[in-house]
Amino acid sequence: MGNKPLIERIFLPCSRNQLVAKIKREYSETSIAERNTPENITEIILGLYAGSEVIFDYSLLNLAKLTEFSAKVLKQTSKIPRGEVTTYSGLAAKIGSPAAARAVGTALANNPFPLVIPCHRIVRADGSLGGFGGGIKMKKELLDKEGVVSDKKGRVKAKCFSLS
Repeated sequence: MGNKPLIERIFLPCSRNQLVAKIKREYSETSIAERNTPENITEIILGLYAGSEVIFDYSLLNLAKLTEFSAKVLKQTSKIPRGEVTTYSGLAAKIGSPAAARAVGTALANNPFPLVIPCHRIVRADGSLGGFGGGIKMKKELLDKEGVVSDKKGRVKAKCFSLS
């Protein structure tokens, strides 16, 4: 195996039939078979879903199929600390593309590594949640578990915005 990344894709929870359909759609040239997963990946993903702070080796992720822009977005997103959020426009500015908030949203919508690359920590400029592949309910649950505080309208409170 050498230094080759081991993780091609992480899927959010769904039924087995839905999962098989997604895999066949994205990887039509492959067959589905059980295989060993990278050490502790199941525990890491379950820990992330529980809102725990975990240590993850990002070199396990295969970013080679991503555009340079998408890879830059996901790498910067991975730096957002647990319990904090940033905005699409804030993330765009952080990667040196301040006018690219929509493109950042598109890159995050296509994040092949949800939870590990915490795209759920990106919110709209007004603090409302925006989109998430697992649905808004799951996004809110994840942020709640991480200690992100929202107001009565469901908008993230200013104290939770990342300054880094």
